[in-house]
Amino acid sequence: MNIREFQETVEFNIEHNIKHSILGLGAPGVGKSEVIRQIGKKHGFKVIDVRLAQMSEVEIGGLIYPNAERTRTVWLAPDILPNEERDGKNTILLLDEITSCAKRVQVAAYQLILDRRIGQYTLPEGTFVVALGNREDDDGVYIHLAGPLADRFEIHYIDSDFESWKDNFALKHGIHPYVIDYLTFKPSDLHTQDPDSGVMVFATPRSWERVSDILNIDSDVTKPVIRNKIIGNVGVAVGTQFVEFCKKQRPVITVQDLLSGKRQPPEAPEELALLVDRFAHEADFLTRADGRPLTQEEQERLEQVIEAYTRLPQAEYTMLGLKKLLDMDRETVKAAFARMDSPAVNSFIEHNLYALGLEKNNPDRSDQKNNWMSLWK
Repeated sequence: MNIREFQETVEFNIEHNIKHSILGLGAPGVGKSEVIRQIGKKHGFKVIDVRLAQMSEVEIGGLIYPNAERTRTVWLAPDILPNEERDGKNTILLLDEITSCAKRVQVAAYQLILDRRIGQYTLPEGTFVVALGNREDDDGVYIHLAGPLADRFEIHYIDSDFESWKDNFALKHGIHPYVIDYLTFKPSDLHTQDPDSGVMVFATPRSWERVSDILNIDSDVTKPVIRNKIIGNVGVAVGTQFVEFCKKQRPVITVQDLLSGKRQPPEAPEELALLVDRFAHEADFLTRADGRPLTQEEQERLEQVIEAYTRLPQAEYTMLGLKKLLDMDRETVKAAFARMDSPAVNSFIEHNLYALGLEKNNPDRSDQKNNWMSLWK
């Protein structure tokens, strides 16, 4: 499965209050840990990230010591485990690197995964357990899970998938356009690890994120330092091809340039398709509003996005973008659109009457806009 499908399996448990533990196995850097953090943010769960490869059995299993009277033993629970008073009622316990930790640590985690308790400690009712690790053939540290432990998990194998990574991560986190455009052109370079090659540097979604961070500081790939840093993150072969690809690109036009009207949008369909997603991301506060009124800043941003969509040179991309906004919060978008008296919006309606299902012989732009909006049911 791809990372989006893995996200759906975890969210299914949360949405239906199923407490079965889930194990996701995939190559390093495919976004396993990041997608769990995204799920936590989306559903309002605190994610407690426990890196098992860095733990001892005492740190995960707790410590037994004599009481003050030395008449019985007392069990001391690890502070890293979910605590309802400290962490809230809803948590995700992320047991990362479970296939890279020592057998003793796996055994210590066994009771926690199996019975949702360890010693006198019990996981809070609102805690969901998700474990992550690498597969045996991923060329990393791999310690085979004991059969009884593996049997307690719902296990999923996660492969890298460019479209899922682009839609669920890259566009939402400001990954540099050069990276997105190159991988759109050559999606097989998203993840290039070959365990049999012995090569230490290879491309992964995580290493492309590092390349993006570099380019967001300085996108001049003709500079030796930028070129060397790119190669140091994704390898010689992929890095060299990427640099040559970037040299042929026009200087990057940022989303902010387009939203402000300082630059004209591109004409190429593939670039317009990317812009539709990037503009929508600028209004993603609509999905987080949960019925509350937008702030003044958010209102202005939404109107800026709507206007930017109407400046796109092809009406079908404008319609696609507006549909994305309507799907986020139909009533808020309709109210913003009705309120706007923008030359770009008015011009779009005037020049696309037929595509919008409006009458040519009606000169009243506001009436035309209302007629069009009446179709937004």
